[in-house]
Amino acid sequence: MNMKTRTLAKRGLLLVAVFLLLTTLLTGCMGGKAPQKTLTVGTISADSNVNQLDATELQKVANLLAAVCNNDFDTQEYLVAAYRGYDMTVNGFDDSKASPTKQGPDDPAKATVNLITKANEAADADDKLAFDYTDLNEADVKTLVDALKVKVNVERDGDFWSVILTAIGAVLRWITNTLGFGNYLVGICIFAILIEICMLPFAIKQQKNTIRQAALRPKEMAIRNKYKGRTDQVTMQKMQQEIQEFYQRENFSPYSGCLPLLIQLPIIMALYYIVIDPLHYVLGQSSAMSSALSAFYNASRAAGGFGGNLGSSTGTIAMLSDIRAGGVEVLENLKDFLFFSNGDAVYESISGIANSIPNFNIGPFNFGLIPSFDRFDILLLVPVLTFVTYFLTSKLNRKLTYQPAASGADDRQVACSNTMMDVTMPLMSTFFTFAVPALVGVYWMFRSIIGMLKQFIIARVMPLPKFTEEDYKRAEKEMAGKRIVKKSENVGRVRSLHYIDDEDFEDTRERALARKAAIEEREREEQAAKAKKTPFGAAPIKEENKKNDKKADNEDSAKDN
Repeated sequence: MNMKTRTLAKRGLLLVAVFLLLTTLLTGCMGGKAPQKTLTVGTISADSNVNQLDATELQKVANLLAAVCNNDFDTQEYLVAAYRGYDMTVNGFDDSKASPTKQGPDDPAKATVNLITKANEAADADDKLAFDYTDLNEADVKTLVDALKVKVNVERDGDFWSVILTAIGAVLRWITNTLGFGNYLVGICIFAILIEICMLPFAIKQQKNTIRQAALRPKEMAIRNKYKGRTDQVTMQKMQQEIQEFYQRENFSPYSGCLPLLIQLPIIMALYYIVIDPLHYVLGQSSAMSSALSAFYNASRAAGGFGGNLGSSTGTIAMLSDIRAGGVEVLENLKDFLFFSNGDAVYESISGIANSIPNFNIGPFNFGLIPSFDRFDILLLVPVLTFVTYFLTSKLNRKLTYQPAASGADDRQVACSNTMMDVTMPLMSTFFTFAVPALVGVYWMFRSIIGMLKQFIIARVMPLPKFTEEDYKRAEKEMAGKRIVKKSENVGRVRSLHYIDDEDFEDTRERALARKAAIEEREREEQAAKAKKTPFGAAPIKEENKKNDKKADNEDSAKDN
């Protein structure tokens, strides 16, 4: 594999690594696929006067339901629905016809038996029930429902990062309510401008580092031109080593510009969490409350839930948007929601901020919803504009920022990599806009535009140095050093260029140094002979020296061949 192929392979792997990293980060931020649901079973006690099954049997049934519970077969949801008179295990069950407030037509005990039977069929051998559970009664169903309930922590998170992010979220809430007139989209755009201003010192430091690197470009190009036309690995390593040594002499590190970027990355990711989860960070609810409200929102109407389809416990914008549209009345069912043991406390906490939910609309369009071809409305323009914005800003930013020096094949490789990035990154952003609320896509676009404008202003105020052809020639002379050659009788003799770089490599260094010593010895003898001139002219140069030099060159040529 030649050097060019290896370089292209490295750049390709780097591009794939960046893609996977961004995919992981953004998927994690937007919630991605809903996490696998797990159930915790409490200790069950039974009353023989009320329950048909004893405590041991009920405990085994509860353990079975917990063991087979997953996102596709939510046994807790099915069990609560069965207790409310809806058998969700039957084929063709239509949840839209169920009522979250009224008892269903099915017998709770019979619907629960059907659920346990299906769960028993799907269970592993160790979890299967070996006793008759078909005669359980409604009291047994209630006992099972109570055993799977969880208590929601309604207190605000007290860990360090939650406190910091909640404080920043409070600033966003003030901006939204005061400067954004209660509109969340306007608020996050103003918030984006404020954040770019706060991160301006990092951008200035990065520009200073870029200017410093650009100022060294002529001398760096002089080093690269020295090895121009040679692409073997040994030469490329030698060139890179010489460039690094040059940077060290100039007290410059090309990696120092990465520090501002590394500092900004966690800030950007933290801000993304704040924007995507306003319930937790902007409205000040606990992270457990975000998960609890998501569970209520996603739960079927038959189970007493909202009947939505959020698909994630992180992105609460779509959920809050629907709740705001329906009013605080849609949260009334939280009081009796059978997933939680403290539904009253959850309702009290949520209802306290119901009227503080910001407006996610722009005119009649709800930007809190995720763009979808099912609706085919104006929200579909968001992914299209996201691609156009990212494509154009990446092109313009490259023109405004310093591009590292390259030559020959490297120029073509860099151009190829840039073209791939110009298309791949906008496509990735477009893909993610179909998985997050539309206003998040608008936020990405706005931040990209603001970042480009900031870079444009910085480039005008702190421009990169520009160099002429004379500057590059002067740098080459300075890097090569001035060599004064005196004319002598040997001015017509040209040394072979075949060995000019032999001292640079280990396998030829010894012979090259020996040859150099022989040449220097011969020159000293010539100078000494010239100094001892006789009345009849200069002392003749010994033919033996010439023969030895010629013999040495012939031997070296034979070894190299």
